[in-house]
Amino acid sequence: MLTKMWLVSQPNSVILEVKVDPNAIGQECLEKVCEKLEIGAESDYFGLRVCPGSGPGRWLNLRNPLDPHRIPGGRLDLRVKFWVPPHLLINEPTRHQFYLHAKLDLTEGRLVVADLEVARKIIAYIAQAETGDCDPDVPPTHIYEECNKIGPQGEKPEDHVDKIIEYHCEIAGMRASQAEYRLLKEISKLESFGEELFFCKPVTQSNNAHNLYSHLLYHRQQAEEPRARDEQEIDGGATVGCLATGQSVGGCGCRLSTSVGVSPHGIVVYRPSCNGEQDIGVEKQSIPYTAIHRAQPLRRLFQLSYVTGEGNEATLPVKMATSGQAAALYRAVTEKHAFYCCETVRTDVTEQFIRDLKIKKNIQKVEKQQNP
Repeated sequence: MLTKMWLVSQPNSVILEVKVDPNAIGQECLEKVCEKLEIGAESDYFGLRVCPGSGPGRWLNLRNPLDPHRIPGGRLDLRVKFWVPPHLLINEPTRHQFYLHAKLDLTEGRLVVADLEVARKIIAYIAQAETGDCDPDVPPTHIYEECNKIGPQGEKPEDHVDKIIEYHCEIAGMRASQAEYRLLKEISKLESFGEELFFCKPVTQSNNAHNLYSHLLYHRQQAEEPRARDEQEIDGGATVGCLATGQSVGGCGCRLSTSVGVSPHGIVVYRPSCNGEQDIGVEKQSIPYTAIHRAQPLRRLFQLSYVTGEGNEATLPVKMATSGQAAALYRAVTEKHAFYCCETVRTDVTEQFIRDLKIKKNIQKVEKQQNP
């Protein structure tokens, strides 16, 4: 029987070889990957991403046949698509895959931690999971250096590494799986947890998730009230940035385009604004799924109809860089809305949890492992 081989990379760059029928759809490939990793019972949280050599990656449509012409080199990435807090994950291999993806996003700056103490704890959990107990005389500094994007950026206090070592020593004896759980518990409290960002202009060294979230944290004083210009089309062709001269004179040095975040709770529109040295901020508008009436892509335009907090109908048009990005944003909104809000999906997921947690003894065992 003829088969086609696909190379699927985990977040830690370990590659799995998966053979499927030449006419197989993406879902079959995902199921085989999850079966190999022993996460099949919770495969609904995962997806496969196509990452071209240039430009933004995209989620593979699992309902469509696998097309070698649209997947460069037959390579796919296994990633968490729908994030949930770790106490909802039953199986340890599932939590491990969540940890691997979270670690990648943290170390590459896509998941920003605002609090320095929390960042140090997270780095200590990573070090414990990767290297075990800390030897104060020979600490795993290579792990600490790998995590230099975790936490507020800029000059660190002189005792920064010493504090990480202190936290690392405090959790001596903690199993790797427990350290991974603790890390997931910490990141589940972050404001951007589970949020997928779509930038109106191409992602660059200055226009990216790390800079946006850092910018947002730097200008936290901005209000979250919706703009008066809701009905106006947002043109992604305009890039507005903070003063390039940096924080020393009141700016953060960012140059960011408008972007849309799709989260477990709804969508967030980020409109970077720069109005002079003393009045710089990121305008942020949140729209919960319960307020959304309709969403549709129209070529490069993503259009959203929703109800404001005052009960008025409003339209949010966002112009993306390409029609493909507009379609990807639309798909993200509809899929996340279905996963987190729709009763049919919620019932299926709930039944799975109940099946695994019926016996009280099992619940107590899980809690004991998670909270030693």
